[in-house]
Amino acid sequence: MLEARIEKYWTGRANGYSEAIQGDMNSFKKNAWQTIIREYVEADGPIKALDVGTGPGFFAVIMAELGYEVTAIDTSSEMLKEAQKNAQFAGFEITTIKGDAHRIEFPDGTFDLIISRNLVWTLPNPIEAYAEWYRILKPRGKVLVFDANWYLRLSDPRMQEKYEVCRQEAVKKGYSDGVTSNQHKECEELARKLPLTHEKRPEWDKKALIQCGFDSIYINENINDLVYDDKQKTLYFAIPLFAICANK
Repeated sequence: MLEARIEKYWTGRANGYSEAIQGDMNSFKKNAWQTIIREYVEADGPIKALDVGTGPGFFAVIMAELGYEVTAIDTSSEMLKEAQKNAQFAGFEITTIKGDAHRIEFPDGTFDLIISRNLVWTLPNPIEAYAEWYRILKPRGKVLVFDANWYLRLSDPRMQEKYEVCRQEAVKKGYSDGVTSNQHKECEELARKLPLTHEKRPEWDKKALIQCGFDSIYINENINDLVYDDKQKTLYFAIPLFAICANK
């Protein structure tokens, strides 16, 4: 089953991924991401936020620091353990729930904000997830999605060539992601089975979000300069991170 294989993969990445976000918490990236969130979220009262695909909890922690009431969901129990550990170390409380991004067990209209980073590309049925997020948002609630065309290169030789050149340059600058060759291979094999590997985004997302009922959709197609260090800017030059804000 694809979902089980995806969960197993990210469970295996939990420790290394947690170390990476601990580094992010102690860099300019924490403030950079908080600035971006503030630009989209009008915090004129308490914000009840859901971090979908929280991983080791980076967004959950930085939103808790902003004063939000944060619930974090992930399919991997090991990722959630890391999220709780990172939240406790930072001195904040978050609620963690093991669950599926496509089927979230909360009543209609529960959250003011739903946020995800580098999650939607991993979903077997992303439009089902967007519809579910719409359901559990309050009226005038917002969805913030940060993602990229991570593996579109697998079906586009020119993109693959550009990626390989950028990766070589990043390695020359000292970049290392701590991911084993077997993990890279498994991730690419999973990506080939996922629908958004074969879609050009964020154009796809805009259409899907409108179909699910969202409106006032704002897109920034490249936020690399805002949130990446120099090595990452080099690595991901040809695969820019985009931001989407959609309102219910």
